[in-house]
Amino acid sequence: MKKCINRRCGKEIADEYIFCPFCGTKLLSGGRNVKKRGNGQGTVYKLPNGKYKAEVTLCYYPEDGKVKRKRRTKVFSKKKDAIAFLPMLKTYERKKKITLFELKQLYDKTKAYDKLSKSQKDKLGYAWKRLEPLHTYNIVTLTIDDMQTCIDNAVSTFYPARDMKVMLSHLYDIAIKREYVQYNKTEYIELPELAKTKRDAWHSDEIEAFWGAYEAGNQFVGYILIMIYAGLRYGELAKIKKEDVHLEQHYAIGGIKTEAGIDREIAFADRIMPVVTCFYEQARSKLLEMSDDSFYSKYHETTALLGVRDLPPHCCRHTYFTRLASEGVQPAVITQSGGHKDLSVTMQYIHIPLADKLAAVNKI
Repeated sequence: MKKCINRRCGKEIADEYIFCPFCGTKLLSGGRNVKKRGNGQGTVYKLPNGKYKAEVTLCYYPEDGKVKRKRRTKVFSKKKDAIAFLPMLKTYERKKKITLFELKQLYDKTKAYDKLSKSQKDKLGYAWKRLEPLHTYNIVTLTIDDMQTCIDNAVSTFYPARDMKVMLSHLYDIAIKREYVQYNKTEYIELPELAKTKRDAWHSDEIEAFWGAYEAGNQFVGYILIMIYAGLRYGELAKIKKEDVHLEQHYAIGGIKTEAGIDREIAFADRIMPVVTCFYEQARSKLLEMSDDSFYSKYHETTALLGVRDLPPHCCRHTYFTRLASEGVQPAVITQSGGHKDLSVTMQYIHIPLADKLAAVNKI
């Protein structure tokens, strides 16, 4: 029997032990060129080939009547690099255990997240709520099947499924940068097929149905009418601030996407001005103050309620260009009013009704 050389321990142990089973102190010195450090900080020693090995003890465990230790090592060309890496070797096991919830907290603090628009943050927020079954999962052991099942159970359409995949991808990016995982598994997630929607313009009777609903008290329809009469994308309507609306002059400053479309003058027709004024007077900071999900849900509820075609909101913009063209407005005015750079883009938005085509050919 012999005593542990650690004064704080000093317990008697069998002669065959190399490490104290009580405190872990090394009892025999080896022939290696070892640089001693404080307990638990790890060791760096020079190898015969001139390189340096960083070594840390992760834990001690009994096996076959002996106490063995679990260690982790990494070889470096320079001694200073080996010393600098010791803390990361020591925390390697801890890093292997991190949940999606913890990664989400890290992502929320990144500059990339901070630069996102409110609507983009809202989309990711909804996606994160739908991913709740995975919040406590370890990113290392998370499988493709886990993610696919969660998405399939939560949604059945393309866009919300895509947002969930994007949210997971952001978390994987954080995990890869911190060396928790080696690659992004979300690339193997399958999304529902994107339903192809036909782009068209609202017919005059459908527009009158919107007016009838608005005048009957359905205030939401006013947003649809503004998009039709001002040629606005939904994203543009959602961004117009109250301070950028000039009621007396019948216009607002707004727009997104292209250089020609950003911060353009958006003219309001006389007929739509009462609707714009109503929303302006109710607004706190923006004309439209609701989330993306709420808007789209209400939009499709409204088209179903009125019995009109369930065209996507972007068709309001198609209607705007089509109606201007039908009224014989000069092409340059149409293009500039809608925020397009050239007429070739505008022409993709114009849908000539069959009645107009027949009227044209009958002039021959």
